Amino acid sequence: MDNGLVLWIYDFSEAEWVDALMVFLSSWGYKAMIALFFLLTLAKKTRKLGIAAIAASLMGLVISRAIRWIAPRERPFVALEEITPLIEKEASASFPSEQALFVGIFIALVWMIGSRFRWIGVLLGLIILISRVYLGHHYVSDVLIGVGLGGFLFATLYNLSNTQQCLRLEKEKSLTS
Repeated sequence: MDNGLVLWIYDFSEAEWVDALMVFLSSWGYKAMIALFFLLTLAKKTRKLGIAAIAASLMGLVISRAIRWIAPRERPFVALEEITPLIEKEASASFPSEQALFVGIFIALVWMIGSRFRWIGVLLGLIILISRVYLGHHYVSDVLIGVGLGGFLFATLYNLSNTQQCLRLEKEKSLTS
């Protein structure tokens, strides 16, 4: 099924403007998200979000590299002769997608912020996920597991930091009472 989905999405690569958009989003989207994570640490109001996003990124990269080392999976452009990647890429392991990891963190972050632009962030993230498959670099399962891992790690770390802060405040309150 994974092969069929990759080939189906890859078959859309006939319009040059779509190719250019997917190459741009795939090349720069995750870098912009990482930059956002660091920018969030600059403002006191969003510092916890930024720190949780950076911590989730680092933990996710460690987990992803461990999975790739234990169970390497060939990229679609290596395994399927019908696919020629739109961006040259080293034939390294593809599972899980590390760019999808950052997208998962980003989607969870914009969802937790809860602004009226939440759906724009989610849509942008989904297009970046599709671009990874569209370029022939990942299978659908690679990006689904990557995005799930990123979202899970961010939500867990962010909620854990809030829980610890609540426990600290309760302890301080009980000591002063």
